[in-house]
Amino acid sequence: MAMGRKRAQGKTVDNTGLNTAVTAKYARFINKDGSVNVINRSGSVFDKYSIYNFLINLSSWKFGLLIIGFYTTINLLFAIVYYLFCIPHLQGLVRGTPLETFEEAYFFSSQTLTTVGYGRISPIGFITNTIASIEALVGILTLAIITGLLYGRFVKPRAYIRFSKHAIIAPFRTGKAIMFRMAPIKNATLSEVSIQVTVSMLVSENGQDSYRYFSLPLQFNTINSLHISWTVVHPINEESPVYNMTMAELEQADFEMMVYLKAFDEDFSNTVIARTSYTYGELVNGAKFVPVYHESPEGRGTIVELSKLHDYRQHPEAAI
Repeated sequence: MAMGRKRAQGKTVDNTGLNTAVTAKYARFINKDGSVNVINRSGSVFDKYSIYNFLINLSSWKFGLLIIGFYTTINLLFAIVYYLFCIPHLQGLVRGTPLETFEEAYFFSSQTLTTVGYGRISPIGFITNTIASIEALVGILTLAIITGLLYGRFVKPRAYIRFSKHAIIAPFRTGKAIMFRMAPIKNATLSEVSIQVTVSMLVSENGQDSYRYFSLPLQFNTINSLHISWTVVHPINEESPVYNMTMAELEQADFEMMVYLKAFDEDFSNTVIARTSYTYGELVNGAKFVPVYHESPEGRGTIVELSKLHDYRQHPEAAI
């Protein structure tokens, strides 16, 4: 198969951590946001889930809702216990309708959980005091855990990098190249930036389909610092695994280009990592990126227009 022989000219990567056996085309291996698109199935729940990993990587709004939901649920559970068993033993509680009495029990639970204790309502008797003590302990432990999670989420190094939505096939010197670009956001100060690009393609060999992984040679693999934007270029020449391939052949091969970036963030004083990927459906055939930065009118600096990071214009002469 000519297409398979062309791909074999590229440098095969054997340490990707991905399986090569295949019975059908896979979904993308790496999502656009850099997360791994893998679902682990196991008989043991402990093998599939890590509570810390889940909570530390949960989006901010979901994390906030989770805390509010947990706080409300714990208070409701203890309020139900107080309402059913401890109302006569809560000194200072103002009884009214069942709803008003439950409201008193709920807010007493809230004050006990947070160890605020305004003093109007106080428990009397061994059982009621024991329940209140247990709730206070739950509150202390919960506060410690939430504080640790908030600190871990706050100080977790993040690569504030935005990648272009599409990769393009563009003119490069006397030939063509696959290009995508990126830019730092949130005024991130990145240095010692290095990037690796790996391509996965479905290859038919001896009548058996399997995935092969190729390391793409780049114009530059490293740069000293990243302040504006960086267009990563893979020249399509004889050393390229996609040399002489058409877009139809890339689609048939289930082409996916996986990007791995590592840099030193001077604000975090730590190494940060960013990932993304481009499938054949996100590869624009024959295009050029629109310039994303220009000098300020006053001549005092360079303006980077991140809104144009994804913009390109068609360039049919560069199509494959």
